[in-house]
Amino acid sequence: MFVENYRLENAESMMAGGDARPIPYAKISDNDWRVWTTFLPVRSLTVDKIAARNLSERSLYLTQGIPAAVTTELRKATEYFDEIEVWRKRRVDKDPIAVGLQSGERYLIARWGIEELIPFETIKRSIPLILAWKYATHPLAAIAGLGGMVYLAFSLF
Repeated sequence: MFVENYRLENAESMMAGGDARPIPYAKISDNDWRVWTTFLPVRSLTVDKIAARNLSERSLYLTQGIPAAVTTELRKATEYFDEIEVWRKRRVDKDPIAVGLQSGERYLIARWGIEELIPFETIKRSIPLILAWKYATHPLAAIAGLGGMVYLAFSLF
């Protein structure tokens, strides 16, 4: 199991607000968030502060496929975030992410997967292909394509 933790070492320079304590996780920009939600369209878990503190490593692994190292990091992250979400593909084992929400901002807590994780730059470059496949396999696109082929066939004869 591959696990990446996004806790920043020098969190002193990142402040969440005036006198608030620093959030030691990488902030997700709006553009990067669009990439993440295109790549991982399913929000499979949302927990608030109280529920996150009571997370059981065994139950999360059995029900959500979340490894113990990530569960431990989620517990640590509860002191910084109002809510924590887990985003994934429809298949459970495809590089899910844990995201913390605080004051409308999103922060990347961790990523994990059974196989080696795909680098984020590779995911960014593949978004046009993902969107093209999504729209090409949509039923309306298939019907329009079939209709175009029928029109072409009849116009040739």
